[in-house]
Amino acid sequence: MSFFYNASGKNNEFEINMVNIESSYAQDSSGLSINDTQNSSYGSEFKHPPGVLAIYIIAYSTAFLFALFGNLVVIVVVLKYKWMHTVTNFFIVNLAIADILVAIFCVPITLLTHIFIEWRYGAVMCKVTPYLQAVSVCASVNTLAAIAVDRYLAICYTFNYKMKWKTSKCIMFAIWIFSLIISIPMALFYQRYVQSGSLLYVCGENWENKFLEKIYFVGICICCYAVPLVLIIICYSLIGFRVWNRNAPGVYKSNGVIHKSKVKAVKMLTVVVVLFLFSWLPLYIIKFLIYFQMDEYDNLDFVRLLNNYIVPIAQWLGLSNSGINPIIYCLFSRKIRIRIKMMVKCCRYRFYDDNAAHEINKQTKRFSSTRYFSVDYTNGQVVLRPHKHRKSGSKKQTNIYD
Repeated sequence: MSFFYNASGKNNEFEINMVNIESSYAQDSSGLSINDTQNSSYGSEFKHPPGVLAIYIIAYSTAFLFALFGNLVVIVVVLKYKWMHTVTNFFIVNLAIADILVAIFCVPITLLTHIFIEWRYGAVMCKVTPYLQAVSVCASVNTLAAIAVDRYLAICYTFNYKMKWKTSKCIMFAIWIFSLIISIPMALFYQRYVQSGSLLYVCGENWENKFLEKIYFVGICICCYAVPLVLIIICYSLIGFRVWNRNAPGVYKSNGVIHKSKVKAVKMLTVVVVLFLFSWLPLYIIKFLIYFQMDEYDNLDFVRLLNNYIVPIAQWLGLSNSGINPIIYCLFSRKIRIRIKMMVKCCRYRFYDDNAAHEINKQTKRFSSTRYFSVDYTNGQVVLRPHKHRKSGSKKQTNIYD
């Protein structure tokens, strides 16, 4: 039932149970038995020819890098600057943590299942990996929904809404507890076993009651896709309507600001909803067909197409959503772009300019009688500018989405 395991056939006599087509990591990529796969031109270990493997490795590696490092940058930026310590930003940090877990626990194993035939990672990992995958994905999408609700309340009820830190912590804690609990069947029903007719280990689900398996799948769809998606669409639609409406308090100051605010808000909300929808929708459609419709199919070519190309692409789209969120922040938030540039420049100066600190100390002596001064660092030159009074540097707390 995990969304990140490879599709497979079941035996050489073509008695294919399509309900279990994705529930094994290590069965044949063509719908045939592993014994037949061992004699394929791809070798005894790999499921695909080198060209297909190269494409999968590049695609999944790109998703991994964007999800890992992009979300790490978001976390560092929010935690580094105190004026960004807002409730909404810490929801975004929670989302970034969940997306990092998706990158660590989902992307590598999913890629390996599309490369190798056999499960090589032990019985414990067979249970732990799908469980952590389900937890991280569920926490990620539900945190995204919580952000949507928070943004709706903050924008549409500007003067009456202010979420307390205690409330936000309780919500984040509840999201993780819910994700940990709802994913328990993954750890219970996944197991490593030797496939009949071969000596190779596979890792897959083993539900004795197939009806309960379908019920659990429907529950996962509702809790980890349908409900979050409905909340996101409703909240962002109401936000867009309110921003477009001139009666929204504290939004409009001039005709120019009205136009700019409309365009920016509509673009951002449209991108968030559309990317969330289309990143996960193909995978859920495929899973639904596998569980409720695919028993009627006996076309081996279709099984090969589904297993070799459709499922890996759908899995990649879902996983890529974790790396898309930081890109959205950068595209629509000038503040976070500036902070990232400052961090990059700071690291560069520290690495290349060993004499910067000495130059600052040298120039400071020239302004010993001046109480306040500012430091400008431009093109490798350190310039100190004296001031008679301290410049007001208090910063208003702002959100990444603002």
